[in-house]
Amino acid sequence: MIENHYRETAQHAGTSKKHTNPNRRSVRSALLVMALLLLCSLLTFAGRDRSFSEDENRYLQTKPRFSLTSVASGRFMQDMEAYLTDQFFARDTLVRARAGIAVLFGRKEINGVYVGRERFLFEVPSVYDAVTVDAAVGAIQTFAARHSDIRTWFALVPNASEILSDWMPRHAPTENQTEQIERICGALDGDIQTVDLCDALKNSDNIQALYYRTDHHWTTFAAYLAFQHLAAAMGLNTAGVDYDTYAVTDSFCGTLASSSGLFNARDSIYITTSSVPMDTIVTYVDENRKSASIFDAAKLNGKNKYEVFFGGNFGQVRIDTSAPSQRVLMVVKDSYANCLVPMLLPYYRTIIMIDPRYYTGDIAHTVKQEAVTDMLWLYNVNTFLTDTSIAEVFASD
Repeated sequence: MIENHYRETAQHAGTSKKHTNPNRRSVRSALLVMALLLLCSLLTFAGRDRSFSEDENRYLQTKPRFSLTSVASGRFMQDMEAYLTDQFFARDTLVRARAGIAVLFGRKEINGVYVGRERFLFEVPSVYDAVTVDAAVGAIQTFAARHSDIRTWFALVPNASEILSDWMPRHAPTENQTEQIERICGALDGDIQTVDLCDALKNSDNIQALYYRTDHHWTTFAAYLAFQHLAAAMGLNTAGVDYDTYAVTDSFCGTLASSSGLFNARDSIYITTSSVPMDTIVTYVDENRKSASIFDAAKLNGKNKYEVFFGGNFGQVRIDTSAPSQRVLMVVKDSYANCLVPMLLPYYRTIIMIDPRYYTGDIAHTVKQEAVTDMLWLYNVNTFLTDTSIAEVFASD
């Protein structure tokens, strides 16, 4: 009986030992994870803060200042959490690795970016918002009616998801932008001449060259196709004017790559110059500075190389040319227009670019002061559907 008792005790002890091993392993794993997190946190605090992320193209949270007021309000802990997130040790590497793993496991959307075929990234299309669109259309019509002496053209550029639909991920939710454009243009009255760009882009012989793989913009080649249709509609005599195209970088990695964390492609950016000898003076009105060039080569050394065109987006930019013309053009635009406007220079004495998102002036005063004769509205669809600044700037005219 004693032997049986010891045998049962030994068996029970063995069983108990087996039951406790997984717990010990769990504790060791948890301690290891905590140690790694502690080490990374120490390395984060020991390292030098970065104010800007080249990969994500945004400013980062720097180390917050401690104060009793910020602690009491809870702001200090919020800022500290954002700081640890933004400055975490090897963060860029981890973000890239996470995105790569997501694609490996079949993810087709990362942070609002569709992952398409042949390394194409796509901006998720904007949904038609009737309130925003109706307000913008109403403002445009009101402005055109008050300035009936100004010849006005309106063109919306479809985004890559519409033109490169065969490269989109299968079954990805999307919008019919051709129908959206037709609906918007149909709401404008006859005093505003609409220009269809969809067919021109869809019928291109080299459709893959029309949009960047890593960025939401169209390319200079797409802009040139659009320019040809706009020039015909606007009565521009293009006979004898040729354009030379130059690659200025082959290492562009745009906003969609930054948003998704996928950096497995690089794009080339091209600029165009006309064969017509011409002097230009570019005035950045709000910044109170001038330049002799429409291109900003310094931007090619930074992250957002698309800003080589005029240095980026500004509320009001005036371009004076030596073109033998008395016509003055106002371009109301988003960033898609930046690579197309250089093609318009040979036909206008002055071009004023207005970006309503940043414009703070009096639009009626600007139109009168500049003696505007022509007006071109040029937006990409995604921006137009969501831009409330159009109504804010032009409805009050």
